[in-house]
Amino acid sequence: MTFISNVMHINSDLFQLFAERAHHSIEHPQDSSTFENMSGKTKDTRINITSNPISSDLSSSERSSSRSRPHHHRLLHKNGKVNLRPYRVPLKKERFLADFFTSIIDAKWRWVIAIYSAGFIFSWSFFGTAWFAIFWLRLHYDNGTVCVDNVDSWTSAFLFSVETQTTIGYGGRQITPQCPEAVVCLLLQSLTGFLLSTSLLGLVFAKLSRPRPRGQTVIFSKHAVVAPYDGLLSLMFRVGDARKSQLLDVAISLHCFCFRTTKTGEEILFSQTELPITTEHGSEVGELIKPFLLLPLTVVHVIDERSPLYELGPQELANSRMEFIAVLEGVVESTSMVTQAKTSFLADEIRWGRRFLPISLHRDNRTDLSSFDTTYKVKTPQTSPKEYERSNRKKIKHQEYEKTTTEKTEVETENGDCHVSVEPINGSSTVSSTTYCQKNCNCDVAQT
Repeated sequence: MTFISNVMHINSDLFQLFAERAHHSIEHPQDSSTFENMSGKTKDTRINITSNPISSDLSSSERSSSRSRPHHHRLLHKNGKVNLRPYRVPLKKERFLADFFTSIIDAKWRWVIAIYSAGFIFSWSFFGTAWFAIFWLRLHYDNGTVCVDNVDSWTSAFLFSVETQTTIGYGGRQITPQCPEAVVCLLLQSLTGFLLSTSLLGLVFAKLSRPRPRGQTVIFSKHAVVAPYDGLLSLMFRVGDARKSQLLDVAISLHCFCFRTTKTGEEILFSQTELPITTEHGSEVGELIKPFLLLPLTVVHVIDERSPLYELGPQELANSRMEFIAVLEGVVESTSMVTQAKTSFLADEIRWGRRFLPISLHRDNRTDLSSFDTTYKVKTPQTSPKEYERSNRKKIKHQEYEKTTTEKTEVETENGDCHVSVEPINGSSTVSSTTYCQKNCNCDVAQT
């Protein structure tokens, strides 16, 4: 058991070293900013957030305007990978060792191969040395008692160790019943080889059967849009499934992260809100909707007084420090495992005054996804949703007022060939209608 514990400690240290080097190699110190979690006067945790380059699908004008805007770091990459790396974690090695299986599953394949290769080579060498020690001790202190046939050097002992652990059994070397310590060593090596082989097999199966790759076939639009929807300005993005096999029990949610800069220049999380959403042609509204993802859907967040976008116009939104994270969860039809697909939209990735082009369905039941990210301009006010809603209310009140001031009281002429309908709210209404009738009909008017 001491040996197994030592092996686990060595593997854990190797994993930590490989993981830290891997993270360091993919990050750019010149593009990173630091978040510090302060508790009193003690600094506990710091998180680095790497920057994301300007999307290559933007036009030249949009790309130049994006350069002029203040560039922000993102919490989540467009492909759904988390862009945070916590460090200075208290008892980090102990925590990762306690959850070693999850740590090794999350590691990349090259680190798994390196760790298990080192583990197998170490076990072969360790037991090869043990077999050679048994041979050497018996040779010098027991009058040359043979414990293993044809083992007379460290090389031959190493080869016997490999044959024993991998159960090759060429037949040239074999253990004799004259040495009980050799029997114990054989049992220990067989058990160790069995544990290493089964753990490697289970790890490979677990990594291959993970539902995470299924989420890569769920596609999100590159941009979100803001356009009128049902009389109100709304934030919309598109989601679809590229596979023919369906995801079951799909659930979609949208989260808004707002940040602000402190007086010391540090960027901290100000608020996190789960936004109510619906689909473009659906009736279900809530913070978590469960649509049937058969065709690409346009997810809609109606911007009302509860929304963090309610008082932001297009320019204020583009300059704000906000990030919208869309999450889709579903059960994989073939494995019954839960998968999750994520993406994020920064404030400067939201296009104001545009809508998504409808997806066409061909006669041969093929869905054309070439226009999945295509948008077109729509008439949209360049004001905040609050001002837009206020102007709509004024317009509705004005229309209601005009409607109530007509078709209430009938004013007609004596010969009956002229009719004017008004509501006499005050005395001037009758006078104005009489004047109108006299000018247009050239007749006498009498009020009834």
